Amino acid sequence: MSETVTGGVPASSAGEDHKETASADSASNLRKRKVMFLGAVILALVVAGVAVGKFTNLFHSIRSDVTKQTKEAGSMLHPPIILGIPTLVSNLDSGDGRTVYVKLTAKVEIVGAKDATSLQDSVPVIQDIFQTYLHETRPQDIRGNGIYRLREAILRRLQAELAPLQVTNLYLVEFLVQ
Repeated sequence: MSETVTGGVPASSAGEDHKETASADSASNLRKRKVMFLGAVILALVVAGVAVGKFTNLFHSIRSDVTKQTKEAGSMLHPPIILGIPTLVSNLDSGDGRTVYVKLTAKVEIVGAKDATSLQDSVPVIQDIFQTYLHETRPQDIRGNGIYRLREAILRRLQAELAPLQVTNLYLVEFLVQ
């Protein structure tokens, strides 16, 4: 067998080196392809996650808009009714035996009732809420911004008591302390 010598290296050995280099290059290319494929999969998952998040926010926004429109349509079916409460005279808890009176006239804005006549049955309940709260109140509690706190407390009690109906506002028309 005669071997050809190319540049001082036998020909058979040069072919083997070329095969090893080619196989190393193909293994390196294979690793690069795997890394690129893995990167592409991770990128696709991130993009899909962002898309799902945006879609979920969009769906939530649409659902809240529909709910808001439904509530507005319900309030249009039964517009707010302003119910006048007859004048109340109540004594406050002075604590020292001195009598302090309050004269109060108010109006309550209610949403959800068909008409004012359907609310006439709840006027005594509303008056009782006013009377009960005023009997618990001391004269110093209504000084300064105490009238605002009184209004807010009575409004919360009205909202709890008339629960299926929505009490949206309380107007104090007349408030005299003597």
